[in-house]
Amino acid sequence: MSLFFGRGEQQRVMQHWFGVGDTPMPNTPHRVNPESAMYLAPVFAALRHIVDFGSTLPINAYRRADDGSRKRITPPQLIAGLDVEGEPGSVAWLGQAFYSLAAYGNVVGWIRRVDGLGYPTAVSWLKDCDWSYSESGHQWYVFGQPVPSSRIVHIPWIVPPGKKIGLSPIEHFATMISAGMSAQEYADMKRGGGIPPSVLKNSEKTLDVKQAAEVKNRLVGSLRKGEPFVTGKDWDYTAITIPPNHQQFIETLKLSANQTAAIYGLDPTEIGGEAANSLTYSNQESRQINRAANMRPYIVRIEKAIDRLLPGPQFVKLNIDATIRIDIKTRTEVLGAQIQDGRKSVNEARALEDEPPVEGGDFHNVPAPTAGPVTRNKGETP
Repeated sequence: MSLFFGRGEQQRVMQHWFGVGDTPMPNTPHRVNPESAMYLAPVFAALRHIVDFGSTLPINAYRRADDGSRKRITPPQLIAGLDVEGEPGSVAWLGQAFYSLAAYGNVVGWIRRVDGLGYPTAVSWLKDCDWSYSESGHQWYVFGQPVPSSRIVHIPWIVPPGKKIGLSPIEHFATMISAGMSAQEYADMKRGGGIPPSVLKNSEKTLDVKQAAEVKNRLVGSLRKGEPFVTGKDWDYTAITIPPNHQQFIETLKLSANQTAAIYGLDPTEIGGEAANSLTYSNQESRQINRAANMRPYIVRIEKAIDRLLPGPQFVKLNIDATIRIDIKTRTEVLGAQIQDGRKSVNEARALEDEPPVEGGDFHNVPAPTAGPVTRNKGETP
């Protein structure tokens, strides 16, 4: 299907939501959008953390039985087809979804193929500029053309009442991000860290503007070529270095990192900030558990959206447990206990250890009850 793209509707939606279009926000020195915000280290670190964590999780598929239990199944075509030739691969596909959710506040997919029963077998995530939604007309547009909602997969971030499009965290906090970008620019070595990189002083006479410009140009020309600069007895050349503990931009960048972490619900230390109240972790496992807990809201949104594309009994889980690594002795004891009490089958435990399944390993052990039902006298409370 050949479609022609027009951005007018997208710009109107952005203007309606955020009060911004192609011009900078008031009191904002930088034009802040998801692309420009990526040049701010804490924002890039936050998006990298979210994308790397979410996209590399194993995708497990299950079928829900009538009794509420679940059974591991072969991944449906929507997932299995991602890793065939010509498709993006499951890691890249999930990464695009997590990136759009964190950067734009919305993941929008175009259903390219369906099976004989009408269930999607191929979904491509669209760039932010390729889609739009009219709140007044309740109409989706892809490349400027109206499309039915049945061909759209939409995963929003935070949605205000009465709206369908999620908030963009970067657009919403443009002023804060712009302040961080200004601080980072202040520290740019090519600019001398906000101060002149050197001073060339003539001790004999005062130069006018034209003479000073000529001397400066000659000095810069020599330095660019890596050649010595001859000053003569009247000139005093002093190179100025940036103090390593220059508080003005260091503290601003730390504040920016902590603010970015707060927006995305991450641990500030993951993106270059400082932990509040001297937060420390007792071991690496507790840090990994905290990291997984912070990522849970993003993961659940992606999981629920994929579930809606599958036949009713089928669903997927992004395996967070696979990211929590503990020492071999503890891991063996934990997995053994989970197999013993039926929380995991042998094959589920083997999958976490990257080992192949074994015959009969899908059985879940259910311990026999050790005591009969509890009887109570009339009027007795538990």
